[in-house]
Amino acid sequence: MKLLRRGCLSYSGQGGVRRYPDQMRSFRMSLGPLLLLALVACSGPDTAATAPSSSPAEPPRPGRLMPSANPYTADGPATTTDYGAPGTPHAEIMYKLQQQVLNQAGSPAHTSVTCNKKFLTGNVTARCTVKFDDLAVPMDVTVSIADQYMTWSAVASVGVLSRPNVGFLWNSEAANNNARPGTAMCDAAMPDQAVFPFGATPFYCWYTTELGTVVEKQVSVDRRGITFENA
Repeated sequence: MKLLRRGCLSYSGQGGVRRYPDQMRSFRMSLGPLLLLALVACSGPDTAATAPSSSPAEPPRPGRLMPSANPYTADGPATTTDYGAPGTPHAEIMYKLQQQVLNQAGSPAHTSVTCNKKFLTGNVTARCTVKFDDLAVPMDVTVSIADQYMTWSAVASVGVLSRPNVGFLWNSEAANNNARPGTAMCDAAMPDQAVFPFGATPFYCWYTTELGTVVEKQVSVDRRGITFENA
């Protein structure tokens, strides 16, 4: 008996088969399907093609880990400035202008306001500047006061980017999207805090998912706070 092997497939033949050409032809014809089934059984499914990558993709650039603690405070301005008797329209507007900038920045700071006019009565349009620590956020303020009713609006063209707030928001987004621990990062050049026009900034943040995919988004400054846009 002669034994032939290839991979995990083996088969044998007997010399006596030569005496019967018809049987030999039948044996060869039946061997084909058996050979195909054996090869399929040996090979099995290609698990390498379906298994998720265990090695994460390379981050897009050097970065630094972002703080994850929530820096937001809703306690109002950290310092007060004398804007007249408490409860007066002028004092109320001064306070709310500071609070508006604090809410947009998402971080605590020492704040104050200066305006080129006081809001005492009638229709007033003024240029005010809210100081956020040493940063300046200018605003165009319109006030209408009549019969003890007051309406006002404040429009700014720039907002505060605070790195602690960006870090808190980005870590939250990474955690909600199954990021690998310790992979939520942003551009190393991002300042601790700075003023930018509303819209996209030059800075990006990224994290690595459990499947090893790098997700990268651009940091934007919005009137209501920080947002992340697809890169």
